[in-house]
Order: sequence, then C-alpha cells, then structure tokens
Amino acid sequence: MNRVVGSVSHPPYFDGDNYAAWKAKMKSFLWAQDDKVWLAVEEGWEPLMIEETKGKAESSVSISKLKPRKELSNDERSSSTFNQRALSALFTTISPEQFNYISKCTTAKEAWDILKITHKGNSTFKETKLQYLITKFENITMYDNESFSNFYAKHSIIVNGCHNLGDSIPEHRIVKNILRSPPIRFHAKRTMIEESNDLNTCKLEQLIVSL
Repeated sequence: MNRVVGSVSHPPYFDGDNYAAWKAKMKSFLWAQDDKVWLAVEEGWEPLMIEETKGKAESSVSISKLKPRKELSNDERSSSTFNQRALSALFTTISPEQFNYISKCTTAKEAWDILKITHKGNSTFKETKLQYLITKFENITMYDNESFSNFYAKHSIIVNGCHNLGDSIPEHRIVKNILRSPPIRFHAKRTMIEESNDLNTCKLEQLIVSL
C-alpha cells in the first residue's frame, strides 16, 4: 500500500519498518510545525499540578490534581498546546500496531522515547548490530554477473545502517572499500583510478562516475 512519505501538512507514516528514516523525517516535520513543538518532544513537558486540601484540621489530607486549563497562564497554556500538537502528530502518523505502544502516553516525549527504545533497542543490541554491519562492509564483494548499480545499492544500505547507528564511515574508507570489491572485469578501470587519484581525497561521486 502506498503511503504519504511526509510533507508540511502530512506527517510521515510509520508501520514499524525503517525506524531510523521515519525518525529523521518526523523530527523535520515536527520542527516545521514550530520549533517549540519539537522542543516539547526533545526536552519534554510536565502537566502542571496543584495541591488541594480536603477535610478539616487534623483530619485534612493534601492531594495533587491537574491544574484546570482555565487557571493556566498564557505561557503555561502555550506549552501545553505545543505538547499536544506533537503528541497528536505522533498518534496520527503510526499504524494501529505501533499506536498500542504509546496509546496511554500523555506527553510527546514519553511517546517518542517509547518508540525509540522499542525500535532501536538498548546499547548492547545497537553495538551488536553495528558490528554485524561493519563486518558486512569489510567483506562485501561484487559478483561476476552483478551490475555495479545493484552492488552499490547493497553497499549504500550497509553504510547508511552504520550511520543510523551512530558510526558514520569516513568517505575515504568507502571509496577504498568500493574500489577493492568489483570482480576482475573492472581491473583496468580500477588500476586507472588508483594511478590517477589520491584515494584519501577522492570523492565518492567521482569514483561512481569513473566506474
């Protein structure tokens, strides 16, 4: 099913796949609404509470309850509204299955953090996944009957995956990795590129055009 990928008026849809891409698009969408909308997600917002005393004298008890909206100051009301706008966007941008994770949330930051933990995992999981991708990066090769465009697409998925997990691979490493991966039929081109370029400064776009 085709989904709207996101615009100023339509937030990007998320069904559980490719969390990293959705997160980047959703952050951009929320910020475009208002920087204070994104601030409600990034720094959080706490519902304002007031203390109310019930009973008399020694038998009285103090209880906390939400401050009525009509008693909020203009700044307090604005902060509440920015949080609600962010939360509403998160609620409406996700599939019913994903909504189950955050349906009880009252703040945008809480909902955002739950989705992040659910789909990115803890630091141990991230490190394991990162090591797996780095191993794939180091060992990737291009098959004899494979087109360069297909190989480059696979290579880009690995590189982007590392970036999304917080470990961006330097461009010169990407260039050298690609250059050593093609089969023997690329030998002449590879030799020409190596002899005419400094691989430590060679741009990725330049390499792609050459190959």
